[in-house]
Amino acid sequence: MRRKAMRRVREILGCGLLAATTLAASSEASFPGGTTPLRDRSWDADDARALTRAGRGALELEGVAWQHAESEHFIYHFANRWMAERAAGEAETFYVAVKRDLKVEEDRWEEKVHLFLFEAGEFWNAFVEKFGVDRWSGGLCNGTEIFTLAPPRAAPFTGIVLPHEIAHLAVNRFVRGRLPVWLSEGFAEQQARKHFVAYTRPKGYRFLLSPTVVAEESYLPLAELGAASGYPDDPARVAVFYAESARLVQMLIEDHPDDNFLEFLQRMADGAKFENAWNLVYGKRYRDLDAFEEKFRAAAIVKTRFLRQEKNGP
Repeated sequence: MRRKAMRRVREILGCGLLAATTLAASSEASFPGGTTPLRDRSWDADDARALTRAGRGALELEGVAWQHAESEHFIYHFANRWMAERAAGEAETFYVAVKRDLKVEEDRWEEKVHLFLFEAGEFWNAFVEKFGVDRWSGGLCNGTEIFTLAPPRAAPFTGIVLPHEIAHLAVNRFVRGRLPVWLSEGFAEQQARKHFVAYTRPKGYRFLLSPTVVAEESYLPLAELGAASGYPDDPARVAVFYAESARLVQMLIEDHPDDNFLEFLQRMADGAKFENAWNLVYGKRYRDLDAFEEKFRAAAIVKTRFLRQEKNGP
């Protein structure tokens, strides 16, 4: 049942993420190139020792002539240089943007992130088969390693999966312990949506993302969402779970810029109940949690008719 629910998660993500490939800008608009300088990097057995089993396994796949390069925070592993050139500008931009939202002023980590870019589906399939990654997954963050299936060369950007995984990476770096699924995925999705749009729109692109709203009859109360230990067993509820998680994170960050969202993350990772962590970080601004939920409901709930219009278009 859990695998079925997880598959539904990726289907939901795919609806929002693939919808983002529809351009409102002219189809003749030039594709943006990478703007982050890349330095070629030599690679040997000593370098491979620093990788996880998955990282070493990726580089040992037959048929992939891996090349290596690096930027300020990332080491890229790729088959064709255009993949790294495109990813570098996005990866560095997204990493800085996520740290800014977490209010991380000083990044003391010296270890660079390994970003593996798979060009062909067959090699990605071989990787996920070998390491048990779900076949329908388009990306994976494993500690300080990110594995992702690169888009076709004709696509203008690497896509929304990369900022999603970089958000997971930032949590791995700056939060001790493990977040509940709703908060981990809600943060990654909120960050991916926000920063992908911010990165592409100045370049003349308008990507369409599905709204993070739910029908009133499907609404999950905060007590239920905040106490969830995983995805709902009912796949039909996963879409609601995911939309509310992203919307709640959006509200906590954007409606409360003077409060410490990173502290909230750490308290949740330490095992605090949602209400207690919320009260310590945000409670001073509200009469009680019910008052906050009233505001959240107004932002998260939309009439079913509107949802159908969004889905079907005008």
